[in-house]
Amino acid sequence: MTRHRTLVQLTRTARAAVSALVIALIVAAPAAAATPPTRTVFEPHPFVIPAGQGCSFDIRFVPTSGFAALTVYSENEWRKSVHVKVTYENMDTGATYSVNNTWTEWNVYDPTTNILVVKTNGQSVTGFVPGDVSPFGGLITTGTFYRFIGTTTNTVDFNLNRTVQFSWSGQVIDLCAALS
Repeated sequence: MTRHRTLVQLTRTARAAVSALVIALIVAAPAAAATPPTRTVFEPHPFVIPAGQGCSFDIRFVPTSGFAALTVYSENEWRKSVHVKVTYENMDTGATYSVNNTWTEWNVYDPTTNILVVKTNGQSVTGFVPGDVSPFGGLITTGTFYRFIGTTTNTVDFNLNRTVQFSWSGQVIDLCAALS
């Protein structure tokens, strides 16, 4: 009797252990099977923002130090971290404005609606073109270029190729005015 009871207890214990192991493997399998995010670090290079796409004049972007990193979680979600000291230059007058751009942005793209939502936190820059929603309400009629210190949420509809919603909190600097 004792031996039979011991085998039954052992069998129950073994079944419980196997069940626990299977449950643990089922729970852990998706995490182990998930593709890890890929991170790419970029060194920024000078470029020009043409007149009308930021300000009424060409703006030269001249980085002096720093990096940008792109972490891709999926084809529809990615994060960008920017840590760049940069000088913006009005190419017509030579006026400059130097800043330390440091921000993190989270990008989520919905392929069904063709809409991208970009949320930033830190010291970021955003250009607006005619037809975009203005950060101050209404629509943009001439290209503008702003520096935001705080948070922003930018909704871009690629069906229209326009910013259709924009909100922010914190401080804003009109870079076109600063470079004029």
